[in-house]
Amino acid sequence: MNASLLAVSITVGNHITHKFFGLTFNIDDLFSCAVAGAILLGLGFYMRAKATSGVPGKMQLVFETVISGVEDQVESSMGESGRPIVPLAFTLFAYILIANWLELIPTGHNPQYLPAPTGDINFTLALGLFVILLVHATWIRRQGLGHYIAHYFHPPALFLINIIEEIVKPITLALRLFGNIFSGGVMLLLIAALPGPFVAGIPVLDTVWKLIDGLFVGPVQAFIFAILTILYFEAAITGGH
Repeated sequence: MNASLLAVSITVGNHITHKFFGLTFNIDDLFSCAVAGAILLGLGFYMRAKATSGVPGKMQLVFETVISGVEDQVESSMGESGRPIVPLAFTLFAYILIANWLELIPTGHNPQYLPAPTGDINFTLALGLFVILLVHATWIRRQGLGHYIAHYFHPPALFLINIIEEIVKPITLALRLFGNIFSGGVMLLLIAALPGPFVAGIPVLDTVWKLIDGLFVGPVQAFIFAILTILYFEAAITGGH
């Protein structure tokens, strides 16, 4: 199949939409966000009810292992002063991971009724803005407004570059997560568009790629987002040192 025809035949980013007050909302992504949040809350309440100080169950062991890893990363970066960041970093990791894994649930194809919302730039940009705005608020609260403003002038010659760096942080944070998850969706569409001799193997290829994308790429991207969040908060809490 000609590459240009293949590109034209593939439509990426189909969503179930609805208009409210002149704005278009991706209903499928909103539903996926709600489902991921409900799953995370359900797991949290379940762990609260089942947690024990004795021999932990398998799920408690998984939770404690991940939280311990986050605590070690935070403490190695900013010491005890960074402990309040642990719940945020863990929640972001768990929520993004669950959101990524929603892609593994077969719920239709183009549009998918329960897509990974991390494949939508609106969702990842909202996460990026949330994290960076919270970083700036933490910086001002911990270091004071004067120190916060002064860090843009260290050194004075790089003031403009420092400003640009802070502006692009949420964008790069969003695009890094979005690009990797979105590319997985593109690969599925390319596999589905394979011509003639490959048609018989499409279901197998589609399933294999979904598993690879969900079980390996999904956790890695959730981990990277959480680590970058910790690194951004490190500057806010330690004063940029």
